[in-house]
Formats: sequence, C-alpha cells, structure tokens
Amino acid sequence: MAVNPCWQPFFYQCLQGESIMDYVLSSLGLAMNVSYLGYIALILFVALLLRAAIGFGDGLVAVPLLTLFIELREAVPLLIGLSTTISFMALWKDRHYLQAGSLKRTTIAALLGVPLGVLLLSLGNEQVVKGLLGILLISMACWKLLPNPGFQLKGDGWSYFFGGLAGMLGSAYALRGIVFTIYGGLRGWSQSQFKSTISGFYILSGVLIPVGYVSAGLITPRLVGFYLLFLPLAALATLVGNRLTGSMNAELFQKVIWLFLLFFGVVLAGRLLLAGF
Repeated sequence: MAVNPCWQPFFYQCLQGESIMDYVLSSLGLAMNVSYLGYIALILFVALLLRAAIGFGDGLVAVPLLTLFIELREAVPLLIGLSTTISFMALWKDRHYLQAGSLKRTTIAALLGVPLGVLLLSLGNEQVVKGLLGILLISMACWKLLPNPGFQLKGDGWSYFFGGLAGMLGSAYALRGIVFTIYGGLRGWSQSQFKSTISGFYILSGVLIPVGYVSAGLITPRLVGFYLLFLPLAALATLVGNRLTGSMNAELFQKVIWLFLLFFGVVLAGRLLLAGF
C-alpha cells in the first residue's frame, strides 16, 4: 500500500535515525539537540519553581544558565514571558491580599526611574553596581535575620524610594524583583500580601517590555514556539512552588525571604570580587 505523501518525510527521517521528538521539534521550528531541550526545561522548572515559592529570583538563576543553550536575545524574553504568566496566576490567587496603595506608589516611581536606569546602563559599571547591591543585601539580610531586629518600614514615602530604585536597577540590570523584595521584607508582609503585590508590580512596571521586544524584532516564531512548549512546565512549577511554601506563616516566610536575599547578595558581591575590583 502506498504511503500517504504527507507522512513520507516522517518515515524517511525515522529510517535515518531521527526520533519522533526531533521530527516534532523541527516541524515547530525548534530544531535543536533534544538533550539541550531537557536541560532548558530543567533550568526553567527550577527557576520558575523558585519564583512561585518566594516571588523572585528566577532571573538570577535562569538567565546565566539558559545562555549556555540558547542566545541571550531568546533567553530573556522567554523567561520574562513565562514569569509574567506566573505573575498573573499569583495575582489572581492572592488578589484579596493585594497591597494596592503600595503597588500604586512603587509602580509610578518605578516607571519614572526607568530613564535613570537607561542612563546608568550606558554610563555605569555593571559589576560595581551589582557588587555594591550585593554588599547591601548581605548587610540587611544579616541584620534582619537577627533574633529581634525590631524594625519595619511604616511610612508610605519609602514606597516611592524603593519603587524608583527598582525601576532604575530593573531597567539597567534586571534587578527590580530583588529591590522590591527588600521593600516587601522591610514592610513585614505576609506570604499572600507579598506574592500578590510583587506579582502586580512585575506586571505593571513591565508593561512596556513586550512593546520593546516587538519593536526590536525579538518576538520570533521560534520564541513563541518555545513559550508554548514550556508553558505547561511553568504551570507545574507554579503548583509545586506554591505547595512548598503554602503552609508557612508570615514569620517563617520572612526568614526564607531574607535567607534567599543573603544568598543572592553573596552571589552578586562574589562576582565583583572575582572580577578583580
């Protein structure tokens, strides 16, 4: 019996040793080593699980590792697309705990801080700025992890300061999540308050990012294919991450937040030392 012509390429490639997965990926425009695809999936799962569990940190974990397998111009938009999807899910889940006043003030200040970030990106030294932020994170985390630090931000004016700083460092070095986490930690928010508010901040402060990607020609069929391929993985990572921290009370969650900030501070400061400054 004659083989249907539309299936002939599939049979020919199978006879030549190409797997069904290879054929499917090449048909979607995602032709690459399947083992590389597995590594990308693992990196994204761990990073997005961390994001779902504590609300930040996915960029610092994923971007350096993803660029081992795909270009930076694909890695960053892919992660931001998946992270934004998670943000909508988290915001909807904890919408009743949203700190609307803080979100409004920090977002306005963040958008105003973007031009300063662009200027910093063109004139500043990335390693030095990140290293100094790392030292600040280490100092603040060690202080907040003491038995009774006894300090919380009370005034609303601080939201403008941290929002502007997040917008500046976010547009320059993609560090808006860490800066906002410092603010949320100093406000002493519960897990639900923190996750819903930082998710809203990610969405609103990054509203112009997709426009920039489109105008720069970064949204390609291949990138859309990657996004759709890994979207179920992002949903699974969200479910697992929420389960890991879902039963934590506010005090324990705050300790977890500051421990991760301490870790990322060591990473950022360590890079500065390794760079020879």
